Parts: sequence; structure tokens; C-alpha cells
Amino acid sequence: MAIRTTADYKIKPATPYKSVITPSSLYKGNCPRCTWMSYWHNFSIPANLALQQQMSRIQEASFDGVSNESISSILPKGWAVLHKGKFASQPIRVNGQETRWKFYGELDLLTKNEDGSFSIIDGKVSMKKDEEGLIDSYWTQLEAYVYMLERPEIGDPIEIKTIGLLQWRITGDVIERDGSRGFAVEERYIPVNRKAAEFDAFMSRFIGIIEGDYPDAASTCLDCKFLTEIGFYQ
Repeated sequence: MAIRTTADYKIKPATPYKSVITPSSLYKGNCPRCTWMSYWHNFSIPANLALQQQMSRIQEASFDGVSNESISSILPKGWAVLHKGKFASQPIRVNGQETRWKFYGELDLLTKNEDGSFSIIDGKVSMKKDEEGLIDSYWTQLEAYVYMLERPEIGDPIEIKTIGLLQWRITGDVIERDGSRGFAVEERYIPVNRKAAEFDAFMSRFIGIIEGDYPDAASTCLDCKFLTEIGFYQ
């Protein structure tokens, strides 16, 4: 098997490697090159998130079936009805035109409210203190979940009333119980305002990047900076 070179990666294949857009990948939209390389060549620097992923699974499972009030007093009255569920959307429309792309992803928590509407809650294990910084990182992911549920590929759409993040943040304290020690976490629910118009504009740019030719890297992208320094990007 021939070793691929940087020049090979600059060529757009006949079809993209990925056929759907995962909501969790939208944060890559801040770097056009990382976005393009991921969808056409499945190329990215892997992140070591094994511990974070395990903590996230524990976090999300602990809220399965509980009341909204036990998560946050500002949530509508209701209860969690789904812990971990995969959904696909109808084709994403950009500027009124249907694209080849659909959303496909796994939702952390879905709650059913007493008025028949639903709320989306995305669990995060993160050390960020700034709420706005956390929202800036993940609001597009939440909006993609809304798109999947309000425009499902299969089944009836459901009304989404609220969206938000449920953060666990390690505080640095240690808890001792029954002879065991563990990390203490600070838990907070962060409501996120809907940004439907901004999301439409974001997806127009995001899909425009994917459908375009090999793009420049963002000047702030640390992954691209590293790949340039080691000589991969020339």
C-alpha cells in the first residue's frame, strides 16, 4: 500500500469519506482545513479522551429517568425519558436548497415536559469556569440536535422547548466515603438561548467549506500549526 503524501490529501475524492454530519464535530468549523480533511479524508489528530468519555457516560446515566427538578429548578416541569439515543435528520437545507448532508448523532438526555414539549440536555465534563465560553463551544451542537428532532428522517417531529448544558467540573476537592476516596465535582445546568438564524448561517458556511476545494487553515488552529511544524503541511 502506497504511503499518502500531503499532495494526496489536497485532492478531493469523488465522494466524501463521511456521508453524514455529526453534531459533535461542528466545533471543528472554526478551522476550514480541519473540517475539510475530516469529511473528505477522515484525517484528524486523535484526542485522548478516554477518561473524559468514561466520566461523561457515568454522568449521563445518573440522570436517566429522573425529574427535571432534580436536574435544575429552571427547567420546565417534567422528567427524563431518554438517555443516549441516536437520531438522523432530513437533508440539511442551505439557502433554501437541499444538500446531500444529514445530521446523525447521539443525544445525551431528552426530557418530556408536562405541557407535551421536550427539552434537550447535553452532558459535559469540562474544566471551563466561564459559562459563555462553554456555550460558545457547544451551542451549534445543541442546535443540530434540535434540527434532528424537529426534522427527523423517520417518524414525527417533536417540539423542543428548551436546550441546555449539564456540566460536571472537577473542583480539586477529595470526598471520602466508606473507606474510599474520589474526586468532587461541581454540577451546574446552563440554559442556552436558541439561535436558529445564526445556526442557519453557520451551517451555510460549514457545508460551503466541505463542498469547496482544499482550504487554508485557521491562523488559530493548534492542530494545523503542529502539522506545519513537523513538515506535514507544506
